[in-house]
Amino acid sequence: MRNPIVWLLRVRHRNGYGVHSPFAFDFVTNVLYNGESYYAYKDMDSALHWWQRGRVRSLRRLLFRLANYRRPRTLCCHGVDEETVMALHRGCLGMRNLGVWDEDRGVADMIVTGEKDDSALRYLGEGSMVVLWNLRGQRRLWQRLQEDGRVTVTFDLYDVGVAFARRDLNRQHYIINW
Repeated sequence: MRNPIVWLLRVRHRNGYGVHSPFAFDFVTNVLYNGESYYAYKDMDSALHWWQRGRVRSLRRLLFRLANYRRPRTLCCHGVDEETVMALHRGCLGMRNLGVWDEDRGVADMIVTGEKDDSALRYLGEGSMVVLWNLRGQRRLWQRLQEDGRVTVTFDLYDVGVAFARRDLNRQHYIINW
């Protein structure tokens, strides 16, 4: 987050404060705010240029942790660069990348999109996790995703949006100051 005023407005949503769901609290504390050093961080950081060390590194590490948390067998990526896709693959080495959107391929376990189109909703199924890259530019898609009956829990991280389609969870939308 680059704007300090927005950070101050969202400061009460930090480190899981106000999150009462056990699933959401575990996700916030053990995935979003996980400060441990993972095995792939060194390789991922060495691929970055010196001017990318700040926010780009944090976002790629977040994607790595998300993939490591979800451990998807199938992944759909659309509108993200190759290094970001590699961060996802390092997070879960056994997954199969579905690549571009294709109607014949069914439901994806994890969907990462940086585009404004709503193709992601086509691959959404029970247990899917959707990551919207560049959330500020995808407000309409984010609202459609929150209103979709299949999506139960969403996390607005300001730059990134994470949505879960799980029927066993109560419907809740969280704002997290990440």
